[in-house]
Amino acid sequence: MIAKKSQPNHNLINRLPLRVVLIVPFVLQIFGAVGLTGYISLQNGQKAVNDLASQLRSEVSDRIKQKVFTYLNDPHLVNAVIAEAMEEGKIDVKDLPALEQYFWRLVDKRIVDYLQFGTVEGYSVGVERIQENQLVARTRDAIAAPMRVVYSLDSQGNRIKPIKSKKYDPRTRPWYKITVQANAPYWSPFYVRAAKENPVVAFSPSQPIYDKSGKLLGVIHNLFEVGQICEFLETIQIGPTAQTFIIERNGNMVASSKIEQPYIVEGKEVRRIKAVDSDDPIISATAKYLYDNFDSFNTITESRQLEFDFQGQRQFIQVLPINDRRGVDWLSIVVVPESDFMAQIDANTQTTILLCLAALSIATILGIFTSRWITQPILKLQQASEAIASGQLDRAVEVSNINELEKLAQSFNQMAAQLKTSFTELEDRVAERTVELKQAKELADSANQAKSEFLANMSHELRTPLNGILGYTQILNSSEALPEKEKYGVSIIQQSGTHLLTLINDILDLSKIEARKLEISPKAIHFPSVLQSVVEICKIRAEQKGIQFIYQPDPNLPEGIYVDEKRLRQISINLVGNAIKFTDEGAVTLKVEVTDRQNDPNLRSIRFEVEDTGCGIAPEHLTKLFQAFEQVGDRQQKFEGTGLGLAISQQIVELMGGKIQVESQLGVGSKFYFEATFPLATDWINQNLSSSGNAIVGYEGERRHLLIIDDRWENRVVLMNLLEPLGFAITEAENGKQGLEKIRQLQPDLAIVDLAMPVMDGFEMMEQVRHSEVLQHQKIIVSSASVSQQDQQIALDAGGNAFLPKPIDANELFNLLADQLNLEWCYKLTNNAKNSSSPPSDGSDKIILPPVEVLQSLRKLAQQGRVRKIHQHLESLISEDNRYLSFAKPLIELTEEFRDDEIEELLNQYLQEEESYSATQKSEVGANGHSPVQKLEVRSSS
Repeated sequence: MIAKKSQPNHNLINRLPLRVVLIVPFVLQIFGAVGLTGYISLQNGQKAVNDLASQLRSEVSDRIKQKVFTYLNDPHLVNAVIAEAMEEGKIDVKDLPALEQYFWRLVDKRIVDYLQFGTVEGYSVGVERIQENQLVARTRDAIAAPMRVVYSLDSQGNRIKPIKSKKYDPRTRPWYKITVQANAPYWSPFYVRAAKENPVVAFSPSQPIYDKSGKLLGVIHNLFEVGQICEFLETIQIGPTAQTFIIERNGNMVASSKIEQPYIVEGKEVRRIKAVDSDDPIISATAKYLYDNFDSFNTITESRQLEFDFQGQRQFIQVLPINDRRGVDWLSIVVVPESDFMAQIDANTQTTILLCLAALSIATILGIFTSRWITQPILKLQQASEAIASGQLDRAVEVSNINELEKLAQSFNQMAAQLKTSFTELEDRVAERTVELKQAKELADSANQAKSEFLANMSHELRTPLNGILGYTQILNSSEALPEKEKYGVSIIQQSGTHLLTLINDILDLSKIEARKLEISPKAIHFPSVLQSVVEICKIRAEQKGIQFIYQPDPNLPEGIYVDEKRLRQISINLVGNAIKFTDEGAVTLKVEVTDRQNDPNLRSIRFEVEDTGCGIAPEHLTKLFQAFEQVGDRQQKFEGTGLGLAISQQIVELMGGKIQVESQLGVGSKFYFEATFPLATDWINQNLSSSGNAIVGYEGERRHLLIIDDRWENRVVLMNLLEPLGFAITEAENGKQGLEKIRQLQPDLAIVDLAMPVMDGFEMMEQVRHSEVLQHQKIIVSSASVSQQDQQIALDAGGNAFLPKPIDANELFNLLADQLNLEWCYKLTNNAKNSSSPPSDGSDKIILPPVEVLQSLRKLAQQGRVRKIHQHLESLISEDNRYLSFAKPLIELTEEFRDDEIEELLNQYLQEEESYSATQKSEVGANGHSPVQKLEVRSSS
């Protein structure tokens, strides 16, 4: 019997009916085709509109320019002909009656409407048509001066009678002055021609007259009515709403096709209108756009075609300069709205949309009928398939209305029969294969477990003697009685032991990598000091080989970052150590720089680069470089090492989000580099003071009692020799059972417990302690050579308060004791500490501190972040008493860099030293039975 398989619970939204699959593409195809055709048609229409608008604007602008030039040139031609006759002596400029007759003939023949000549003596003669058939003469001669008399003229140009007279001097008129100043034909400003019944605005073309010697005889001028340009612009047919206008360079209106009079006549004065202030919104908007776009009308020196939006509609603009070099410098502007061209295109678009909708409707209806005809037989196939999937392998299907589907049904029935036969055979084979795979997996798991247990046991067995070796090297190095020669030997022992410990760690790390259990544990560190410690270690190796080691830190390196300090040291020392190992001459360079590729201000991307001048790596060996147990290069160059350093370093860098890259040239050198991103840390300063170079020589307060439980005597001796000199009372126990009894008897302040012990191991002992109502609060530090993260977590879960790996690191031991027992260490200032971060002095051995109240007040300000206030207080303190200079100087330097956290930390140190000093002053002998240790030489004046 075949078991029924459960149907997968697919989301119904993701499943589409066949009808939809058939209808939608068909409809979309029709809709897409029609829509694309309409879109292309619209785009082509738009392009045609743009081309047509461009051609129309250009043609209209050229026509305007040509016509305006004709208007402006004709009056100057009349002036030029008369001027030539006067300069050649054909016309006597002093015979004013003859000039009057000459001017009358030109005006009577309608060559011009007005002509006037003014002499340098102030005489003038002019003839003007004031009405259709009425001409007048205006004369100022020697008899009439200073008056100018106006005479009416008959049809022969003879004077009939004087009409009026008025004071007049042509030399004071603008047309005379501006022409003499220009020394060339020129146009006068706009003025009101009041001689006619309806005053009109005109401006005069003028030309200076000289005799053959170059002496000025006078100025001749006629007039041109500006309204003629407006009348011409009105005749230009562009579009229903298109318009043209002309402006001067200063923005004043000259003429417009829409505004009959683009200026204001007030009596005999003409008040000009700025185009940007025009009542016509199109003119105003166009002028503002041009002014804003070009910063000034004066910058438009050539024909330009532009576009802008006005009230949601695109406007086409053509700007063309008009300059006759006689004082006319105008801009002809043609504005054509897009709507003038788009009416027919919009109508075509609506037709296209209607056709598209009609085609869509027809296609949908046809698709529904077609899909129904096709899907009915397919639904029968679907139902048969579902039946077979549910286990009904004898299900058959009949389809006869479509030839292809009928053949498909026959094939389907044959497949169902074959599937029923094959399925039975497959079940038997799967059962056999499952048994084989299960057995293979059990064998593989057993092998992996055996390997893990072997590595863990080997690590434990090797770490136990190393604990004694490295522990005693730390004890001997801290001894002041040991001579320098012997200390050097101890340091050699410590380096060898540390190297052996590194090899053990590499093997364990490789095991973690294979099991994918390698982890990193970031914490806040002082980044420059960690790098400096790596540099000091590597520098010694380089000096031993006689090569140069160069350290190039970026000046912008962050002070504090979150990183696994152990792993960072491991990577750095591996890369630099390899470079030193394979370099016999030249230099090894370590470069650390900030790459600034992070947008987050709380992150920094840092690049580490190690470059050497060593033997280099052949290209064919680069692929093996990061494989475990591989050492590439010349066999003579393969020194000590397991070949695991680069493989493990690559895995650690990848956990940090980077990847080690290599560039190498055989015989020249190599470059290893990687880049990783680290979060910034601000609490790095809260490091234990033991790392700053101060040697721990004791602790404050009452004497503490410690119990050491370990079955190996060398492990107990190491701890005793590290802790007894600091004033701790020590009790020993060889196994968990003895330790449990002594905890009950002595109730020590803290117990340091090994895990692997005879009689009773550490796990059982801790279990009994934690289940005892009396002992459950006992503080326990677990110290073991089983150092994997899993082993540490098991130890802590079993009842440990903290974990101390073997071999024991003295600084880590002291940190754990301080944390668990709330100890305040006492230090002896070493030479290294004096040269590092301790408070500087001004040349004396002591720093004079101000009263405690002042220190507390400054610390409160630092906690509030009021750095400037601290600076003011320190300046005031120095001015009052110069003894506090050595105290205040480092704090002032910190305030100038706004490092309030470091200010607070330094003030806390001073306050702690002051409290400790006061305590030692009260009693020469400490409460723990031995003399108080030496404090830092810091004293208060209080």
